[in-house]
Amino acid sequence: MHDPFAEPTDTRQTILGAAYRALCEHGYADITISRIGEEFDKSPSLVYHHYDGKDDLLLDLLEFLLDGFEESVSEGAFELSARERIDAYVAAMTDPDGLDDEHAPDGPFLTAMVELRAQAASDDAYRDHFDRSDRVFHAFLEQALREAAAERDPDGSGAPPAEPIDPAEAAATLQTVATGGMVRWVTTTDREWVGRSQAGVQRYVELALSGIDPTA
Repeated sequence: MHDPFAEPTDTRQTILGAAYRALCEHGYADITISRIGEEFDKSPSLVYHHYDGKDDLLLDLLEFLLDGFEESVSEGAFELSARERIDAYVAAMTDPDGLDDEHAPDGPFLTAMVELRAQAASDDAYRDHFDRSDRVFHAFLEQALREAAAERDPDGSGAPPAEPIDPAEAAATLQTVATGGMVRWVTTTDREWVGRSQAGVQRYVELALSGIDPTA
């Protein structure tokens, strides 16, 4: 995965970059401020000057990454069609090692995200972050579904769907399936389920798109 902090512009990004690399290398349980400090040439005491501890730092890292994703969505920075964005999201969450895209999450990053998400079970600060993260990705998926449905009928001349499907419902379904796939990928070694699951999701997406009215 491309390092989003390869060219930091300030001290915050330098520290966040060190935390990002240490997290992907060591995982949540084994990451320490000392190991974060090893990722840059300055004293680890600099971290304590800006953050109360590793969780304070990791939460800021999560927020920075989510802010960047949200900004990319709002600016329409993606070079993919709406349907390609949906497919890429599902693939990234269920088989990161199968993607040939330097900007897509890789296995270590996905593992770190599962470990951090697990902290939300007992830590309200992490729960608040993942509540926000889920809202952001839900909005991303819902918009992509609406656009993908419109791509199938660009002039709006098609007949209304016989069985309408709410794009918000479809987005919630995809997000829940993908999140489960992410956890399964990280916590098992068997990969036989990946292709079958992705094929099932593709069939669901086709069904959903046929039922989404792009003019609604």
